[in-house]
Amino acid sequence: MSLLVVIVALLLAGALGLLYFPWSGKGAVDRDALNRALYQSRLQELAQERGEDNPALVVELQRTLLTDIPPQPLPGERPLRRWALLPGALLLVVLSLGLYLKTSDIGQVLLWQQAERHYPALLQQVKDPTAAPLRMDELAELRLGLRSHLQDTPNDLAGWQLLGRLGLLLNDGETAIGAFGRAHALAADDPAAAFDYASALVRAGDSGQVRMGELLLRDLHQRQPNSLPVLEMLALSAVRNEDYPEAVAALQALLARLPEGDARREAIVRQLAQAQQQAQ
Repeated sequence: MSLLVVIVALLLAGALGLLYFPWSGKGAVDRDALNRALYQSRLQELAQERGEDNPALVVELQRTLLTDIPPQPLPGERPLRRWALLPGALLLVVLSLGLYLKTSDIGQVLLWQQAERHYPALLQQVKDPTAAPLRMDELAELRLGLRSHLQDTPNDLAGWQLLGRLGLLLNDGETAIGAFGRAHALAADDPAAAFDYASALVRAGDSGQVRMGELLLRDLHQRQPNSLPVLEMLALSAVRNEDYPEAVAALQALLARLPEGDARREAIVRQLAQAQQQAQ
């Protein structure tokens, strides 16, 4: 970032130098001195070649010199001062800065750098059960900082799981699915990682991803037949796939495993009634 700023500044300085240099006013003086030097040198060559001055050649040489004299400014004219070019220089600076800000995404870079600085404190706060919960903007900043952290530590299983949960909280299904998928790849034999990935697929995926999540949930159900979260997600997956008989079966199995007086029974009874009505 700093190197890019230095390069842009050098290019801008070079452009301003090119803007001012042609108006330096030294070109005519240098040209006169060069013509005089060439004239004297040519006179010496003529003297050496012929041994004596040749008036015709000298006159011709003088005529050539006169035709190459730069025109003098009229008496009423004033030479262009450098300060008169200041508006053009300022316009060049403004246009250059505007083009740089528009094409460099500097705002995103500054947000990323800020998230990197705040990441340790935000991570500590989210891990502290006695700390105040993070606001939505702080959660988004934590997500950005965590992404940067995971680029340096791609095998951090807990980091990918946290990023997946942040994705669900921020309604960022793509991030949740990608993060939980990476965690599942790192811990393929961990039922918790498999369930998190399947849940993200069912909750935030498209139709193909929902079916993939259902396959993972069925595999988990075979290994953990009494898992209430697995049965609940199987019911949700069946509803999203409009497979209402399967949803009825999953809800009935879930209801049978809930103890009497459980606060969730009422909501499940309503969902079961709706699924039975759709299944008819």
